[in-house]
Amino acid sequence: MAEPSGPPRPGAAFREGWHREIRFLQSSFWDRALVGWIPLLLMAVMAIQLSAGVMRDLPIAVVDQDGGATARELVRRLDAAPGLRVVARPPDMHAAERLVRSRDAYAILLIPRDTQRTVLRGQTASLTVFYNASYSTASGAAVREIGAVVQSYAVQLAKDQIATIEPGKVRPPPITAQTTILFNPQGSYELQLVALIHPALLHLIFMVAVASALGRELRDGTIGGWLGGMPPPSAVAAIAGKVAVYIVAFMAWSAVATGYLAEVRGWPVLGSPLMLFAGYAAMYLAYASVALLVTGLTLSMSKTLSMTGLYAGASFAFAGAIFPIESASLFARLWSALLPYTAFAKLLAEQWMMGSPAAASWPHIAIMLIFLVVGAGIGFPRYIAAATTPAVWGCR
Repeated sequence: MAEPSGPPRPGAAFREGWHREIRFLQSSFWDRALVGWIPLLLMAVMAIQLSAGVMRDLPIAVVDQDGGATARELVRRLDAAPGLRVVARPPDMHAAERLVRSRDAYAILLIPRDTQRTVLRGQTASLTVFYNASYSTASGAAVREIGAVVQSYAVQLAKDQIATIEPGKVRPPPITAQTTILFNPQGSYELQLVALIHPALLHLIFMVAVASALGRELRDGTIGGWLGGMPPPSAVAAIAGKVAVYIVAFMAWSAVATGYLAEVRGWPVLGSPLMLFAGYAAMYLAYASVALLVTGLTLSMSKTLSMTGLYAGASFAFAGAIFPIESASLFARLWSALLPYTAFAKLLAEQWMMGSPAAASWPHIAIMLIFLVVGAGIGFPRYIAAATTPAVWGCR
């Protein structure tokens, strides 16, 4: 008669955890969608919205109170600029403000009376730009374009005046400053935003999926039959096998997101692709450990999902990649430091856009691995202990 087999060894427990989660995903449409078409749909929506790359034809209004040749030429140049489009020339500021309030224009250029006379006298005419700060990104781009056009025309007017009055006095300026963009020279919002939004979406969905996978066992009371009686090393391996399903799936989505921008859209990774994907792996491990930590502390699927959604959902805003965090409040800076995505966003900028050496990004990997160690160190014992505590089973 064969002796009953003992608890599974770690290798077998890992495989059992992997197959356990695969079987569940095959039977659950929405959980399967969470690792299937939902990430694809969300990434596609963001990619399509930002595919233009650079803002073009931003609508502006011009209030021309002067009506002179200088004002007419300036309006022509503004409308010819690729980033601007003069949609209206209202007679006064009240009419122009109505255009801004209705979002038909982002900015207003006011050309005051006597602008032509002031220019002909060789004096400086003062133009005023009003912009809608409620839409700071679009309005800021419009203001920069207006400033560039006005500055270019002003230089041309100054040269023409000097050449007309004193032809021999036309000289190049003694000192000039040349501005060179080091990274993302095209100023593409597609590269800057899509490269950051895709991993932000992926890690949010990933953390929700892992929290659901772990919390489900508690909610349904199946954790005892799954982990009960296993020695701690085998229990750890079984949990790791369950989570590994999602790490593999979302690493694949990370490859799709990177391939789309690098190959389809033509934004190559200037640094090390291996380091970039190491950053993805470290980020997913960090967020899986945080999900395990929260699940082990709350022992409730609903509370875990709420807390993980809040935690991961705030990553993009507090990472410091788009909104500067250096001068933010102490709370914002502390919250930023407590997010693995903050370290990943720095690594992504270094390896994708800046072409930094791989060694420069190792500290970010180390930071994300600290989240792994802390989360796993607290979460594993708490979660495994719940397998032998029937009182906590069935909590929503």
